Amino acid sequence: MEYIKLGLLFTAFGCLFEVFFTSVYDSIEQFLKGGRKSVDVRFFGYWSILYALIYGILLPIFWMQIAVPYLYDLPVVWRVLAYGAAFQVGEYLSMFAMHLVFGQSPSESHYKGKFDSIQNFTRLTYFPAFVVAGFLFETIYNWFIG
Repeated sequence: MEYIKLGLLFTAFGCLFEVFFTSVYDSIEQFLKGGRKSVDVRFFGYWSILYALIYGILLPIFWMQIAVPYLYDLPVVWRVLAYGAAFQVGEYLSMFAMHLVFGQSPSESHYKGKFDSIQNFTRLTYFPAFVVAGFLFETIYNWFIG
């Protein structure tokens, strides 16, 4: 039952965070490239219904089997590295798997041509957002499950 509850919580939060983060990040990129007038003030973020598989199934398994028993007791610096690396690798592998299954992952069209893109499956500059997301997921887990 905890997996289901955590899956629903992580799906709702993860998809919301995904849309919010991508809209802010893309707006900052637009501003840096062309100034204030080039920013799309509608702040369009993006996500895919397929992300519910990642946030709702894979992330709760990672959280219950790895994060809680092994990462929670680590000092903050090690958790920063662990969350950032785990989410970076997780995004890459998830998008790669979706690419194999569907012919294209949801991220490919958004990451194509970006200087920090790794095969259009993840972006290196997202590392800080992955760290923030890790600590926010930690907080959600502690509030509702822990």
